[in-house]
Amino acid sequence: MIPQLAHHPRYLSEQRLGGPDFTIPPFQTRALPPPSQRRLETPAPLPIRSLRESISPAISTPSPRTYALDSYVPRRAGLARESSSERAFRSPYNDPSEHMLRRKTPNGTLAAGYDGTPVQWSSKAPALKHVVLPLSAAPSGRSHAYPPASNDQYQRIPPPVPSWSNEIAHVRYRGLSLQGEQSGNRDHGHRAGYSVEPVNVHDGWDNIRMPPNHTYYSGNTTRVPTVLQPAYQASPGPTASNDGGLYGPYWPDGRFVPYRPAAFQGQGGHNQESYSRSGFHDTGHSLEPFSPTRSMPSNTDTNHRASGTPYSNHSNFHKVPLDTRHDVHSHFSIDSAFYASMGEGCRTPSAESSNRASSHRFREKTLSWAHTIYVELLAFLHQSKKEAKLLNPSQGPKPYSKTSIYPKPPRQPAPYPGVSHWARLSSKVGEYNNVRSDLSSGLRAPQAAPSIQNYDVWQNTELRDPLKQPSPHDPYASHVQIPQYPRVSPAAKAKEALELLTNLCEQSGWNWIDGMLLGGCLAYGLEEYENALDWYSKIIALDSKHVEAISNLAATLLCLNRRKEAEEHWLQSVRLRPSYFEAVEHLIGLLCGNNRGEEAVNIIDFVQRSLRLPKPDDAHDQASETSSNTDRESFEFIDTSSESIALDYERDCESLFYSPFVRNDEDHSVEPGFGSSGFSVPGSENGRILALVHAKGNMLYALGDIGAASRAFEDAVLISAGQTYVGIQGLIRQIVNVLSREGSIGTAFALRNPTVVDTPLPLLLPPDQALQTARLVFTNNGELPGLRFVPGGLAKKAAISTTSNSLLSLAKIFQDAMSSSNSSQRIARMPSGVGDILALYYLSLSLQPSPSTANNVGILLAGVQQPANLRGYAQRDTAALPALPGIVPGSGVALALAYYNYGLNLDNRHAHIYTNLGSLFKDIGHLGSAISMYEKAVACDSSFDIALANLANAVKDQGRTSDAIEYYRRAVAASPDFAEAVCGLANALNSVCDWAGRGGVVLDHGKQDRWHVDEKGMLAESKMNALGGGWMKSVVDIVAKQLKDGSTWGRGTLQGQVFEQLFRQLEIADTGSLWLPEKRANMQNTLGKWAGCEWEGSRIVRLIERSTKRAMHRWYQDKYVKKNILPASYYPRALVPASLSVPTAPTVLPFHTFTCPLSAKDIRMISQRNALRISCSTLRAPWMPTSVFPPPPPPSPCLNIGYISSDFNNHPLAHLMQSVFGFHDTLRAKAFCYATTASDSSIHRHQIEREAPVFYDASSWPVDRLVQQIVKDEIHILVNLNGYTRGARNEVFAARPAPIQMSFMGFAGTLGAEWCDYILADEMAVPPETLRPWRRNLDLEDQLLDHQSQQDENWVYSENIIFCRDTFFCCDHAQSEPPGQRLTWEEEQSKRWQMRKELFPSLPDNTIILGNFNQLYKIEPTTFRSWLRILDQVPNAVLWLLRFPDLGEVNLRRTAEAWAGESVASRIMFTNVAPKNLHISRARICDLFLDTPECNAHTTAADVLWSSTPLLTLPRYKYKMCSRMAASILTGALPRGEEGRRAAEELIAKDDDQYEEFATKLAGSLDYQLLPSGEYRGVGRLAQLRRLLFDSRWSCALFDTKRWVRDLESAYEEAWRKWVSNEGGDIYL
Repeated sequence: MIPQLAHHPRYLSEQRLGGPDFTIPPFQTRALPPPSQRRLETPAPLPIRSLRESISPAISTPSPRTYALDSYVPRRAGLARESSSERAFRSPYNDPSEHMLRRKTPNGTLAAGYDGTPVQWSSKAPALKHVVLPLSAAPSGRSHAYPPASNDQYQRIPPPVPSWSNEIAHVRYRGLSLQGEQSGNRDHGHRAGYSVEPVNVHDGWDNIRMPPNHTYYSGNTTRVPTVLQPAYQASPGPTASNDGGLYGPYWPDGRFVPYRPAAFQGQGGHNQESYSRSGFHDTGHSLEPFSPTRSMPSNTDTNHRASGTPYSNHSNFHKVPLDTRHDVHSHFSIDSAFYASMGEGCRTPSAESSNRASSHRFREKTLSWAHTIYVELLAFLHQSKKEAKLLNPSQGPKPYSKTSIYPKPPRQPAPYPGVSHWARLSSKVGEYNNVRSDLSSGLRAPQAAPSIQNYDVWQNTELRDPLKQPSPHDPYASHVQIPQYPRVSPAAKAKEALELLTNLCEQSGWNWIDGMLLGGCLAYGLEEYENALDWYSKIIALDSKHVEAISNLAATLLCLNRRKEAEEHWLQSVRLRPSYFEAVEHLIGLLCGNNRGEEAVNIIDFVQRSLRLPKPDDAHDQASETSSNTDRESFEFIDTSSESIALDYERDCESLFYSPFVRNDEDHSVEPGFGSSGFSVPGSENGRILALVHAKGNMLYALGDIGAASRAFEDAVLISAGQTYVGIQGLIRQIVNVLSREGSIGTAFALRNPTVVDTPLPLLLPPDQALQTARLVFTNNGELPGLRFVPGGLAKKAAISTTSNSLLSLAKIFQDAMSSSNSSQRIARMPSGVGDILALYYLSLSLQPSPSTANNVGILLAGVQQPANLRGYAQRDTAALPALPGIVPGSGVALALAYYNYGLNLDNRHAHIYTNLGSLFKDIGHLGSAISMYEKAVACDSSFDIALANLANAVKDQGRTSDAIEYYRRAVAASPDFAEAVCGLANALNSVCDWAGRGGVVLDHGKQDRWHVDEKGMLAESKMNALGGGWMKSVVDIVAKQLKDGSTWGRGTLQGQVFEQLFRQLEIADTGSLWLPEKRANMQNTLGKWAGCEWEGSRIVRLIERSTKRAMHRWYQDKYVKKNILPASYYPRALVPASLSVPTAPTVLPFHTFTCPLSAKDIRMISQRNALRISCSTLRAPWMPTSVFPPPPPPSPCLNIGYISSDFNNHPLAHLMQSVFGFHDTLRAKAFCYATTASDSSIHRHQIEREAPVFYDASSWPVDRLVQQIVKDEIHILVNLNGYTRGARNEVFAARPAPIQMSFMGFAGTLGAEWCDYILADEMAVPPETLRPWRRNLDLEDQLLDHQSQQDENWVYSENIIFCRDTFFCCDHAQSEPPGQRLTWEEEQSKRWQMRKELFPSLPDNTIILGNFNQLYKIEPTTFRSWLRILDQVPNAVLWLLRFPDLGEVNLRRTAEAWAGESVASRIMFTNVAPKNLHISRARICDLFLDTPECNAHTTAADVLWSSTPLLTLPRYKYKMCSRMAASILTGALPRGEEGRRAAEELIAKDDDQYEEFATKLAGSLDYQLLPSGEYRGVGRLAQLRRLLFDSRWSCALFDTKRWVRDLESAYEEAWRKWVSNEGGDIYL
């Protein structure tokens, strides 16, 4: 903070009018009052010294603040890797949840969404598909600067040597803020009105391929709305910088607009009931700034900052007490002859004669001289600290330094030459600061932004050596001739000046306020705080309403650690004069430093209310689309004084913060640009009010009030853009209109808003064209109208940068609001579409080129789905980029890559851009390139958890499980609560059976997940721990919280116009006209009850989807039954309300629920949330028509059945179903196969292509083309053969191209989707008690009833079930073995023994081989414990497992030895995974297959049973189909009748104990007997079961594919009949 030295303005009559060097100082003088009101100066005797005819320069800057910014760093909710110092202080504000992009696939990738739409999916921040950057600066010790731009291209410059280090807790990832990077980017020249350099698209790709090795400087983070939410961000500010160089206050975004603060008492005087409506504008010129020493407060002790305990003093000189002034006066004889002889060579002011000692002129010259001395003192202290730091660099958080903050220099009272000497005064700084670097190289506020450090920086004038002889050619050189005296230290000169001012003030009877103010500043600079307090107190005794003195007194009190008193005095200053920005800024900084952001917001609200100018139409527009609630209240502030606000200590209402309503009588509206900001300040101050409003937005965002933050950022943008626009939408429309008119600008295409048919088309612009936005939108070569009168140089650059930040913040809030399901992220007025957000991003980028903004634009464009009819554009804009397979030129993905490339041109060490590039490459199938990008991101920041998690997923896809685990561990170490990393690590560890620390959960009273594993890897029964623990419990808890949070998605949607529109759309879709009164009333009543309740959003979407089914059925009835042909517009599709964003999905994927111990309700809801996300994304797609798709005609002669799969290759599904498509009876069903993956040329692919009546290779088709082909093929029933597995195209089903849609064989569970009508199953796989109670699933009323059971715990399946007679499972093995190769039983036995000897030659002949050939992830502790117990009870048994993966072998052997001892562990054998044919063949060697109860063998079970090997299984869960599949398959493999039933009873256990009992009994009963041939044959019950399975292979239901196809065709026909006749319910074959 800078105590303000303010004087009463001199009237024109008091100045040297007409003098050759006369000029008005850089502030506005007020009109001359009548003589009766003039303030009379009391003459005082003056010392007789020769007065130099010098014109000392003056300096004025904003005030640095003493408050510790980093005390306000909010904890990152487990996501941020905290340093030890960072953990010491955390914000009380809770972090809103993150909004991420990722894809749900079986392997857990997070790189992409199904639709490329950003979603929020975790209460903690997960790994991103695309990481939108937080707005922050470079941190201490790892500062970073962006490269400056030449006229041709952006060139990389090496990062500067940090001028301070370790001043804040290091943040774990590169957090490039808009503000931070803009401070480093201001040399790019990309400003409104500046030339824009062309983008070198080649350099960025070179960086992608092989980036140079640079040290990576991680960025500090800011609580600013960015693509990364506040969970990743630190201090919200606005707080002050302790160490900002000479003068360095910073705002919450690190920015303080560097205007010259009032250097005298401002207009409005000391009248308590008036305040200044005017500001002060500058007439200075530009100068390159000098580099300050430091910019940030220390982090040593939070308690010190919070409680105001003393800070340490780092002064380089001793205090000089002012109590020596009486001695000075007693020895101060006035000798006119002596001082006259000194002439102009003396260092102190002199008078020409003693009889003029009392002249006002002498005091003015004395004041000017003392002013110069003060500036020299500040420059000396600044450089001394800098040199000291270079000699002793900081090794950690350092204590608070009082000498970092100094009073602002006073005005220069002497006459002025033509150019402002306010700028020249701080040229003294150049004597001590020879480094003239950009602020970004040495100065980074916690939230980063260009900030003024002295008046030279602000004025952008040249730094000069004050002791250097002036050049005769310099018209602004000092008139003082400086003789060559020995240099005296600035501290000594300051003491001398203080002595002289003390003498003059005493002679004036302590009535010379100007001198007293400067004396207080000198005492403050000498760290004589008690004396400074005395000086300011004397002024206040003369004038109790002297705002500047009160504010300076507050700064002094703060240095004395009297924080409460300092706060009270600044509050008093603000009350007296709300326009006194210095006091406002310091007060806000102090409040934020104490984590009192809400009160700081209230202060800014008060200032806005007090200064806001009423608009002519305010009476008719009380709530404009950009005004905040506070702004609306301020419309009547002139008429009332009742508005008040209280701080914490004023809650008793003893002292209220009243808004003054009596305005200054003087008219300042003639000042340039007065009121152009909407506030009663001149145009030169617009940047300052802009900074206040922007800071308010940052703080509101940090406080979680996203809606109010949005309004604040809108207000900030409109201040700069001018008040001519009707809200932010007016500005957006202007941007879109102007860019659309430019024939060379971009390609406009239709991204249809789902709620408005004729929505303006968003513009897809490449970076070089986006950079022209400001120039095209605003006149004067892109100058922002609201900043027209802001002084040029760094001041205007800072204001432009703040505007760009506000645009970026607002765009990100809009983006989050559209993509987030978190109600806390919702805003009252949602953007109309992606076009709004892009327009704001384009303008932001054009004002301030920034890699972070480019990154954000790339993220947004990557999710844009381009319409099919515009994909053929030849894109000259992206032609320079390398052609990549899978990228359509001109598409959103292509442009996203262009923006990422542009961002890397600005900063080729940008970790987030590399991460996003990796995600984009992964999305388009370039896994190797994706891994390379992720590795580059991790190379930039080794603790970047998001990149680490994405990299872990990618290498896991490559089969590198060990590497994946290591990356997951690093991600979790960086962010222990990072949901995606925790779940990914748990899944990876489980896949290799590394269970140490797994813990467990207590499920179904301990019946499920019975045995837990502690940190040492040892077993513990669940009943011993009622709560569970370990990483498995963490995963389950994460799921529970995410599901609970998701229940609020869409809450509050059904109200007002949205309710009416939706109600009408549903009515038309359902009936084509109005409902009957009774039904209408019932629907209104039910929908009304949904409003504000949990699951409101999901109910709306499912109701919309049900209405689509009804509209298609109505169309079919009209066209083919009633023969009434109507246009498609008669069958409209109900639209998803615009306020409903794409919902989140839990971190645990539906596929992962197979092995995660979850309840039935949790499993159901996980599938439902994924289905809902797919539905919302698809229904918003630009290619979706406004009407439903036309239904197919009646079967003629057969039903057209569409099969969609990514597995028509060498995949288990193709192994099982390869003959199905050719077996269809073409009189009943015709198969249409849509392969969504390219051919692998396997025999399975060739067979399906050959035998299917219609086969499409749709691997390169976009979703809309595939949907259109299905409609064209007139598909009656569409079958999903993927479900929630890798390669699924579920968005096709969400579009509802066919009347009936079903799922089977691909996913063993519920899809939880309205776009899935049927599941093929049997009563073993899906027990009837697991079905949702209401089964009709036809009408809208059915959907209303469905939700009555939403909270029920036990049901899972909302789909109707087709119950098959035997097993629902299809297995085509019989067709794979020609009849001529069938073996007899004796031949089978002989071959089995030979293979056993070949595979296990050293195994004793009487050994019983127990086996399991599943992937190891299906094994969990309870099952493995049972296997060890079985081995222990059957001494001659061995357990045969696969190295699937091989890493699991070591873990399982180690675990077996720990749990059962070496004797048991040594009997576990591992073999490598065999090719499919060998795998099936050698399965016959196993005597008994031990199934995994948690997740059964599926295809493997069919393989084992085909080899005639008995299979023992346990359907552990009723509600998990995956846990019951083997029992269903086994039932199908056994013969019908009593013998088969008995075998099933022996092989299907009911619980774990029975499972062990059955295995021990069967294995123990088997005995091998030697035959005369030398071979052995097994005898006993197990051998009998083998013979039973062998004999039934060719007659059982499981392997009878033709029988299965016939049953399936019957199911199809029944389903079609029920649809046509509008019948609901399940189907039993």
